[in-house]
Amino acid sequence: MQRPPFIPRWKALSLALALAGGALPSLQAQSLVDLYTSARSFDASYQSAKSQFDANLAKSAQARAAILPTANFALGASRSNQEVLPQPERSYGSQTATISASQPLYRPANWASYEQGNKQVALAQAQLQAAEQDLIVRVSQAYFDVLASTDSLAFVKSQKTAVAEQLASAKRNFEVGTSTITDSREAQARYDLVIAQELAAENDLRVKTIALNQLVGKSDAAPKPLAAPVVLTPLEPADAEAWVQQ
Repeated sequence: MQRPPFIPRWKALSLALALAGGALPSLQAQSLVDLYTSARSFDASYQSAKSQFDANLAKSAQARAAILPTANFALGASRSNQEVLPQPERSYGSQTATISASQPLYRPANWASYEQGNKQVALAQAQLQAAEQDLIVRVSQAYFDVLASTDSLAFVKSQKTAVAEQLASAKRNFEVGTSTITDSREAQARYDLVIAQELAAENDLRVKTIALNQLVGKSDAAPKPLAAPVVLTPLEPADAEAWVQQ
């Protein structure tokens, strides 16, 4: 039985793919498509839906075979020798070939099984498509969560550098008597706060990275950073109602 066509619905996430496609090249980093491909072979929900689809497809092929004509072919050959004295020995050979075909005219049970198999395949295919779309959403969310956490950590680190310079300046000014102890303590408080923010950002990035690794079945998933500026291709169709109808 010919396998029904199965086309993943990537349109709903063309924005995410466009962003990931514009990422900067990196030796170890992976694109969104790379990580999604890895997740397809690892995610239990998707693999379960795919196995169910393949099983129903095989059952449908068996049910279809039960309503098709059957053909039989047979080939035979024989040879005999006859010796009647005083005549010389004579040899006789014969070959036979038969072919037959049959088509049951009425087998309601077979037709019912065939129709049921087709419906089960259609249902399993819809479930597989839903599982695929769900996986696309989950991988995309985890992918961009890591990128967002990476940007947040980079921003906090830049703040830390600036606040550290302010703290050093406040201490020098206090030592030479151009500022008060209050100014120095306020600068120290700002520095302590940014240190706490840095620790929180590092922990958040660690959690988001672990979540992505578990989803795609890797221990070193590293999304490619986005290029700046990002140029997005317009969505087709542009009408939101058309997407709702799909």
